[in-house]
Amino acid sequence: MFRRCLAPACLTVLLLVAFFPAGNERAAVSAPGPKAGPAQWAQWRGPGGQGHSDDKAVPLKWSETENVVWKTPLPAGGQSTPIVWGDRIFLTAANERGSERYVVCVRAGDGKLLWKETAAKDVAFEATHAWNGYASASCVTDGAHVYAFFGTAGLFCYDFEGKQAWKHEFGSFANMGGWNTAASPFLFEDLVIQNCDNDRGPKSAPQALVALDKKTGKVRWATPRNQGRGFSTPRLVTVAGGRVDLVLNGPLGLWGYDPRTGKERWHCRRTAGKDMMRFGEPMPVDDGERLFVLSGRPGPWQIVKMPGSGDVTGTHVVHRGQRNPHRDVSSPILWEGKAYVVDRDSRLTCFDVKSGKELYTKPLTNRTSKSLASPIAVRGKLLFLLDDGTTVVVEPGAKFEIVGRNRLGRGKTLDFGASPAVANGRLYLRSQAHLYCIGEKE
Repeated sequence: MFRRCLAPACLTVLLLVAFFPAGNERAAVSAPGPKAGPAQWAQWRGPGGQGHSDDKAVPLKWSETENVVWKTPLPAGGQSTPIVWGDRIFLTAANERGSERYVVCVRAGDGKLLWKETAAKDVAFEATHAWNGYASASCVTDGAHVYAFFGTAGLFCYDFEGKQAWKHEFGSFANMGGWNTAASPFLFEDLVIQNCDNDRGPKSAPQALVALDKKTGKVRWATPRNQGRGFSTPRLVTVAGGRVDLVLNGPLGLWGYDPRTGKERWHCRRTAGKDMMRFGEPMPVDDGERLFVLSGRPGPWQIVKMPGSGDVTGTHVVHRGQRNPHRDVSSPILWEGKAYVVDRDSRLTCFDVKSGKELYTKPLTNRTSKSLASPIAVRGKLLFLLDDGTTVVVEPGAKFEIVGRNRLGRGKTLDFGASPAVANGRLYLRSQAHLYCIGEKE
């Protein structure tokens, strides 16, 4: 999922904006106010982008018959996280071959499908991976509009009634590995920012971090990265001196940018690992003093003290190691000085962030379950959702302790790949076929 802005002439050719009318299946709704509040999970990994929730009402125990407020069939599959603003939930979805891509709105109160818009149809076939699909990037919202990214099909902006405001096409995101795209759009002030890391090819999208005007979809800045395919989503981090940087993991390492201009402020390269180990898909997490960064493939991890400027590879990496043989699809979670990483095969590793010491590696299950969703922290516990619908509840700390297991669905492999969301006392879990609302019934 760098260094200088693309020349205006290149932008004209590579970054095109197109406008289309809204689609179908719309029910009239009104948008809530523009200010975020406790009922919001407005972006992937929630407020702050670290998977943390301070909600104290979400139950920690549920099943198909316990604490399910509602269960709604979805019109198509996908891996994107439910994005919540007030009484509206937004998801992306796609049909099996990816020829149609949808933006879906569900009412949080009762699970009713309010509208389903066909963002793109007759999309040419693109190879993808079973862990990914065609609707992995999560929406993002500011309370007035919702933004959805579908790779080659484009980035789409809708209002809360399902009316399309604009569409932007970057170019082709087809890649040599057949992984497709997964980086979610990110909002900052009046910008919607998209990571466009991809393999260079015919009519390919620019290998860049691109910011669009969120009202018009026109390019405001574009910073070349030229790192190849990547899947990570940017987040804001307060670094040395109290400055706020836009931080993005990628194939070659961790980069920090000025979020208003896209200008590179610093970078930290991964210093080991072959090319195949440089996906850089997990989102970095931090404790306010250090960043914990994974490569994704079985390669390097780093703990980086908060950077200032320039190349900080030789000055700010305080701990490093190798994740062999672990393959990390989900992003880590950092809680009370410890980083928790669950690999593809559902093995949980705990690191002490200050010392860099690995405290344990333990399996979360004795089944052949995969971990594709990123974990969340709620009510002082860590929740790890596995692809068969099992959520493992872990007590954080230096000692491995499972304190609960909850099960939804029929145990089907690759059914639950979307990360959980929490808003207004409810936990939202998305399978390929259903959206679940977990909460204590009134």
